[in-house]
Formats: sequence, structure tokens, C-alpha cells
Amino acid sequence: MTQSHLEDFIESLLKEIGVFKPIHLNKFYIADKLGVYLHLLEVRSRGLWDGDIYYIFLNPNLSRQQRWQDFGHELCHGLRHAGNQKSMPLSFRKLQEWQANNFMYHFCVPTFMLRSIQLPSDQRFAAALIAETFNVEFSFAEERLKRYYQKNIFLLDHTMKEGEKLG
Repeated sequence: MTQSHLEDFIESLLKEIGVFKPIHLNKFYIADKLGVYLHLLEVRSRGLWDGDIYYIFLNPNLSRQQRWQDFGHELCHGLRHAGNQKSMPLSFRKLQEWQANNFMYHFCVPTFMLRSIQLPSDQRFAAALIAETFNVEFSFAEERLKRYYQKNIFLLDHTMKEGEKLG
């Protein structure tokens, strides 16, 4: 199955640091391997550059699942964005937030790992399995599953249409 550039990036990033299975998805290990300083602090989750050092602050009062999801979001800003959002035009800030949210879904539940799981045909059971396996909230798992299926349906439909043109 064809992967997007983002999916390729995340798979390569994780495999490069020895993360191959859902059991290996540990924010402290990943942060350490990527040179990111991760701290639990009673503030709104956020990332911050200080010179060449990137810090991620996660609120310890959030659930484990919320902290993992916030980690994925903030990691995107550190890996793929530059600049201070407060000094950016609103439209650019919104774009970066959309990108970080999209990254979060693919990072917290990586496609190459999701593909290796036998998902139940019932979508609620499938979402529950994803939530448990990847340590994400049920609503997050539902959205990730929806995105996964939509992409696969789009690719299948596109491939079939391309085949019709050739035939």
C-alpha cells in the first residue's frame, strides 16, 4: 500500500531510533533519542525552542493518553516547523496547527504499525483495539481509523480509475 510522505517520514524516523512496534512507543525514550528535552510541568502542553534545544512541556494532570497525543503534536512543531507562532500571521499559525494535528494522528498511531494489526470488522471494536494498543483516547482512535480507511478507499478508488484508463 502506498504511503504519504508524512507516513514515510514517521516510519523512517521511528525505525531509525529502534521503534518498530506499538510496545516501543514511549515518549521519554523517543524524546531522548531525538535530543528533545521532555518535562512534565503544570502548564498547557507546548514546545519551546531555546537556541538549538527543543523542550516539550506536558501537563502531568492530563491522562496518559492525552500526554502521548500532546507529545505527538508538540513533536511535530519541533521537527517540522520553525519560528515563533506568536509573531506569525494567523493563517500561517492555523496551517502549522493543522499540520501538527495531522502529524499527531500519524505519529501516535503509525501507519506501518497499524497495518500489522488484525483489525476487527466492527469499527467500534477496531477503535477500542487501537486505543488500547497505541495508548490513545477512544475518540482519537476513532478519528485515526477513519483517516486510515478514507486514505485506503481513496487509493483503491484512484487505482481502479487508473486501471480503467489503461484498459
